[in-house]
Amino acid sequence: MTRLSVFCPQQRLWLFLTLLLTLLLSLLAGPARASDTPELLVLVSQRNAETIAEAVSRFHQRHPGYRITARSDSQLWELPPAEIDALIQRADLVVGMGLFGASVNVLEPSLKRASAPVLIMNSDHRLIRLSQLNRQPVFDSAEQLQDIAGTQPSKDFDTTLDELAARYPRQAPWIAARRYWQAGGIDNTRELFVWAFEQLGAKLHAAPPRPQPRLRWQYADKTYTQLPEIASDKPLLVVLDHAGGDRPADSALLDQLCQQALAEQQLHCLSGLAYWGQAGVEAVQALLPVKTRLAAVVMLQDFVMGGGEGRETVTDTLRQLNAPVIKAIKSRDRSALERQLSSDGLADDKVYYQVAMPELQGASQPLVIAAAGEAQADPLSGIRIQAIQPVPDGIAAVINRAANWQRLQHKNNADKRVALIYYNHPPGRHNIGADNLDVPASLWRILQRLKAEGYNTGTLPGSPEALLNQMQKKGINLPNDAGALAAMSDDVLHMSSSRYQQWFATLPDSIQREMVDGPFGLLHSQLNAAVNADQPELARDALAHTVEEMRHLLEGVNHPARDRALALLEQLESCYQQTLDAKANCWQEAETLITALRKTGIEGLGGWGPAPGTVMTHQGELLLPGLRFGNIFIGPQPPRGWEINEELLHANLAFPPPHQYLAFYHYLRDDFQADALVHLGRHSTYEFLPRRSVGLAEDDYSRLIAGDLPGIYPYIVDGVGEGIQAKRRGLAVMVDHLTPPLAHTPLYDELLKLRQLVESFEALHGGDNQALSDRLMAQIRDKLTALELKDELAEAMSAELAVMGISFEQVDDDMLVHEVGHYLTSLQERFMPLGLHVFGSPWSDDALSMMLSSMAPDSQQQRRGWQALLAGSPDAEMQALLAGLNGEFIAPGPGNDPIRSPDALPTGRNFYALDNSLIPSPAAWELGREMAASARANNPQNQDKREALILWASDVVRDEGVMIAFGLDMLGLQPVWNSRGLVTGLERRALTEGEVRRDTVFTTSGLFRDLYSRQMRLLNRATLMALEASANTIIRDYPALTLSLQNALEPLQREAPRAFYGSENLQQNQLAAHWVKDARALLTQGRSDSDAGQLASLRVFGDAPGSYGAGVNRLVERSGAWQQRSELADIYLRRLGHSYGANGFGRPVEAQFRQVLSQVENTYMGRSSNLYGLIDNNDAFDYLGGLSLAVETLTGSAPNNYVLHHADPNDIHAEPLSTALRSELRGRFLNPAWLQALMEHGYAGARTMGSEFLEYLWGWQVTNPTLVGDWAWEEVKDVYVDDRYQLGLNDFLEQGHNVHVKSNMLAIMLVAIQKGFWQADAATTESLAQSFAQLVAENGLPGSGHTAPDHPMLPWLEDKLSAEQWQALKAVIDSARHDPDKAQTLTRITELSETPDRDTHAEQAQHSGQQSETAEQENSDRQWQWWLAAILLLTLSAGFYRAVRQSRGKQGDPS
Repeated sequence: MTRLSVFCPQQRLWLFLTLLLTLLLSLLAGPARASDTPELLVLVSQRNAETIAEAVSRFHQRHPGYRITARSDSQLWELPPAEIDALIQRADLVVGMGLFGASVNVLEPSLKRASAPVLIMNSDHRLIRLSQLNRQPVFDSAEQLQDIAGTQPSKDFDTTLDELAARYPRQAPWIAARRYWQAGGIDNTRELFVWAFEQLGAKLHAAPPRPQPRLRWQYADKTYTQLPEIASDKPLLVVLDHAGGDRPADSALLDQLCQQALAEQQLHCLSGLAYWGQAGVEAVQALLPVKTRLAAVVMLQDFVMGGGEGRETVTDTLRQLNAPVIKAIKSRDRSALERQLSSDGLADDKVYYQVAMPELQGASQPLVIAAAGEAQADPLSGIRIQAIQPVPDGIAAVINRAANWQRLQHKNNADKRVALIYYNHPPGRHNIGADNLDVPASLWRILQRLKAEGYNTGTLPGSPEALLNQMQKKGINLPNDAGALAAMSDDVLHMSSSRYQQWFATLPDSIQREMVDGPFGLLHSQLNAAVNADQPELARDALAHTVEEMRHLLEGVNHPARDRALALLEQLESCYQQTLDAKANCWQEAETLITALRKTGIEGLGGWGPAPGTVMTHQGELLLPGLRFGNIFIGPQPPRGWEINEELLHANLAFPPPHQYLAFYHYLRDDFQADALVHLGRHSTYEFLPRRSVGLAEDDYSRLIAGDLPGIYPYIVDGVGEGIQAKRRGLAVMVDHLTPPLAHTPLYDELLKLRQLVESFEALHGGDNQALSDRLMAQIRDKLTALELKDELAEAMSAELAVMGISFEQVDDDMLVHEVGHYLTSLQERFMPLGLHVFGSPWSDDALSMMLSSMAPDSQQQRRGWQALLAGSPDAEMQALLAGLNGEFIAPGPGNDPIRSPDALPTGRNFYALDNSLIPSPAAWELGREMAASARANNPQNQDKREALILWASDVVRDEGVMIAFGLDMLGLQPVWNSRGLVTGLERRALTEGEVRRDTVFTTSGLFRDLYSRQMRLLNRATLMALEASANTIIRDYPALTLSLQNALEPLQREAPRAFYGSENLQQNQLAAHWVKDARALLTQGRSDSDAGQLASLRVFGDAPGSYGAGVNRLVERSGAWQQRSELADIYLRRLGHSYGANGFGRPVEAQFRQVLSQVENTYMGRSSNLYGLIDNNDAFDYLGGLSLAVETLTGSAPNNYVLHHADPNDIHAEPLSTALRSELRGRFLNPAWLQALMEHGYAGARTMGSEFLEYLWGWQVTNPTLVGDWAWEEVKDVYVDDRYQLGLNDFLEQGHNVHVKSNMLAIMLVAIQKGFWQADAATTESLAQSFAQLVAENGLPGSGHTAPDHPMLPWLEDKLSAEQWQALKAVIDSARHDPDKAQTLTRITELSETPDRDTHAEQAQHSGQQSETAEQENSDRQWQWWLAAILLLTLSAGFYRAVRQSRGKQGDPS
């Protein structure tokens, strides 16, 4: 009996069918492979996938039957660890090249377990060191690896590598394999595969590597190994790419770029393909003979040209070439649509080598010219090929910019048109200026220099004061003052609504829709683009994000139409979802719903509506303030719009600029026809407009503003954090300028007398004249009372007093005098700026001497060197500006605080910053650890409470990440660096006895998100690793939380998660203890295990993507837009209530943010600048003040706020916010030396007193009332109004246009009284009110947010004034009022009726047909195989059925 006969017929049938199906499926899967054929596994970066696929094809043409499997890094990132293990374990030899970044964590565990030989080359050293042969590591030590892997072939390729192999015979096989890869090209890669199989015993013979030329040139469709002869009849554009630029798609991209350059801009185009290292140096040096014909250099190479060793040589050569360097980018990891729908433009792990490192060599204006194309699987190797595709608008922008820079090189100065843009934000007559820069004097000096250089400047004003007069008349933004706009309209440019709309109609659809219809208009455009590209999943992501954000907005507003708006939003979401699911065509209904949402009247749901809008308009026309001097235009950057729509300040959205903003730049580009734009000083607003962070697209507002014009941006050298944003998003070349001279703070007035008393007391110490000592001590105590210093001293001594168990009143004389002396010395050791810098203006000898003393050189030689750099800086600034206007190269240099980092000198350079892959640096880590240890020792914390940090980009640029290091150490984590100083990961450090992991919350700025998103991910990972340290404890004690914990820790992507779980108790690990509490609460509220675990783990928060600022500063400056402080806290919580973690980057989670902050006890903010403090900028009270106010609003009491000073790494110390604020107020802003220095600058000095002191003191008053109080306001009045020091300050503030500054200062004081912050007496109130009324009646409203015509403070003044004074003031107020718009508000969808657009329906129908055709085309290739299989199955099934029937018949036959 056969084995088959034991089965019944039915069983035999199913068995046979199963075998048949298996055979058929294997047929469909492809031919079977012989199990004894060796398999080579090739792992490479995505950019090399094309090379590998073509090399595999050529290999198989010669050597069929061998197995080569290949995977790109992006494919590996998508695989679970088990599949990666299987790939590697199945291979007989693993070869890897170009593996960096995320590939390390993905591959390292599997490669460690590999049994087959592994050869990893040209990759992260952590992977290279895993290379093994015969189960033995290839490399004996890290030093040996560094030496071998770091060897680059010289001109004599073979000799170099032969010598290397002779020096390291045991590593010769690895060197031999890498030799093929280093030789480059497809054929050498093919021979690498032959060599690999040869090592596995195959009877193949690999040809020796034939190195490609290290440098090749492509010109006019030909390839050269030497620089070819280039026709001299046209300017030359040079594109420098990596040698891999000869891949088919890359080569086509270069061809297209060069063809367009010639056809569209009449530029000859030369492409250079250079290998990494010395070849890059040779490529740049080869251009020296043609430097006079260079229009620009387009840098397509990433990292730096010339490699680490050749970097400086290349940079020096670029100086000699003296042409702009434009950074062009190939975005290989995102398709054009993915980029269009992204909020960052470029992934954070690409920014450091595609943008930041090229900036070290002076490259700027980063533009994406290629994106990932359609992915295809290579049929032979399985590697995914995603060849790049050109991005047409990016290519055009690069070419146009190059041509525009070239025109500056050859155009006569007399014919050049230049637009100089200054700042007037917040708007008003009181606020023309920039950070620490005398803007009127700087503009006047620039104009004079342009005239001397031959520019047509017409008739120039005779002085900076005369220029300012014209600026105040024709160049000011007054969006709130209808009367002033009407008066100004006769003197300024107009643009008609029709003229603007004609241009507006040419803008990208997403811009038009967002400008008119707001965020829903943008969403509609994005969904259309995604559907047309057949990418419904991308559309769903965009839909989910916007709906979540808008629901977040609506849930936080108090508006009668809120419920209806939420219902409309739900309808809109359902409508779009049906369209994406192909269940309905809902585009027209969606537009109707969007209109309904906009007309609910809830700010933030709509855009600016149809042009021209209401911002800076008069009689339906757009007003464009500015002045014209020959071919030079100077004007104020337009306002952002919330001056008119104050409700926008309560929204948590990134909002587009108003129509007048776009019209202003449209005029400069297209009507005035500017050849270059110059934005003067820190900082503009256009680099903070919405959309992508870097690698801007044509529908980014910042790029729309900049256009393709050369942009030159003078910027303070100590403002690099925001300056890098201006450089990248403003597409500008920076020209850094000096800070004002800084001096040690001199004591004055009563403080000086106090110092004298202290010194007298100390001189008597130990003497026998007790009576005199007692008298001096009594005077000291009286002086402390008069100066209101007791509270500051008590808080500064609080930790010490707590240990001693005594109160401040019980402190003995010696201890008190010591503390007073320490306080005064600390005050004197701080730096303060004296005056303002004038761009390009030489410093006086006194200023140079003062700054040099502050810089404290170690020797006379160093002093002379620094003095030369300082003295030469102003001229270098002006020369660099002129060089930019001549289309020349502006040399790069590191920006920073010159006292902290003298390498920032000389100024006049195109500054750069440390790239984010190095942050935190080891030096920053040591400082951060020291500060964290001090905080733990001196700042007690309740076990149930949290700490919160503020992270800013500006400080990270200066200090290399000290506050990041501080936060990591508080969590008990530490960075891991590789040999090059790159941060490669984190590790938990062992806790010392008694130490706990403190639950640390990170609040971040929008700028920090843009520049340091990599660090945000690092901090999120640190939080999860701290939680992981108690994972076993949580699972043991709270088993119901196991699933939530696993979901929370899933982003760590541990291969064996439990192996990393720690068993710390929850008393040691505050973060874990709080996670347990929060997760249980969320589960109780009905949250899923996944949501509860993830939400409870969130600790990194910030603005929504594309948004900037906590919103507190803008509302504080517009004090009429709110009544209660809690409104500002709500704004802070809404705007910063976005989490940044692995499960959502910028996800709105306001409820959880509130929960986290409700437990905050201590807050920390670092200060690393010698120039900037707490009261001279509005970011400090926006973030720290806003955080403190939010915690106070949630808990009923403000947290303990600390300032961590580390501008001097040798003197790091923490200080309570209250003492830091008051000491800065005393040391700088009430100091006669500071005031006198500013008075020398006239209006610019007055503006600094008002807009950069009192405005920001008001911000602290609102956010932290107990820290400012009556004392501060009385001091301000005494100094600024009553002229305590008899400097003539009161008269100074009423001179000329300074009067607008004084009017605004008086308004701030009056608002402080009106809102109840300052309990001023009646006489003081009346005196201030009368002074204000008189100044406004005579000079008009200053135009600030405190003097808007509808401000509640203004009518409050009526009973403080005489009838005559009130009528005069009221007349000015009435003149300024705008007529309110009478826009119809609709709340029911049935109120709207619109006729469907036939063209739209036709397009959608056509698109639907195209989708079907595409799907049919894709499916047709394999349909015949399935039909064949079906026919075979039917035939065989019929046969078996017949056989079974026959079998049954035989079984029933009695014979």
